[in-house]
Amino acid sequence: MAAAIAAVPKPSVSAGALNELVHEDPSEVRALVQSGKRLRQAQEAAVSGKKGADLNEAINEHRVALERLQRDLRRRKLSAATLDKATQTLRVASLDPTLWPLLERGLLHEDLTSSGFGIDPGLVPSKPKKRLAPKAAPPKPDKRADERRRRAERKLAEAEQALAEARRGAERALKDVERATADVESARSALAELD
Repeated sequence: MAAAIAAVPKPSVSAGALNELVHEDPSEVRALVQSGKRLRQAQEAAVSGKKGADLNEAINEHRVALERLQRDLRRRKLSAATLDKATQTLRVASLDPTLWPLLERGLLHEDLTSSGFGIDPGLVPSKPKKRLAPKAAPPKPDKRADERRRRAERKLAEAEQALAEARRGAERALKDVERATADVESARSALAELD
């Protein structure tokens, strides 16, 4: 028997304080567990879209029950950190059906933490199966669009060719202008020598 007792893990300071509280006055812990059950039911109803217990009312009831136990814990002169851990453990254990018996019997041995926002992820309904739409046929080639593209490509090629010819013509004209300018200068020089 002594070996069995020695094998039981020693509770954390906050869990030990909660266990003592349960043994001294179990009614407050039972009230918290009952409010946790109602809160779970209200969450289930809200998630499934059913009308039932008011979720806000259930949240408020749970909060009030938790605050009563917090007051009892404060009387034990616990450190702020231990009080926070005990409050978090109460909150988690009061909402988890697997932990209700341990909480009500004062058998908690570790600090518990919540991994969510207070709503049990197990309550969220699975996503409805999506209907698979029939695969769309590959788009048919748009013959009119293809023809418009070919016409535009032809126009672009013609415009680029005209631009190249115009540049060549402009270069020839520039050379003609330069030659004519040189001829004019030469004729002016010759005329100036005659005077």
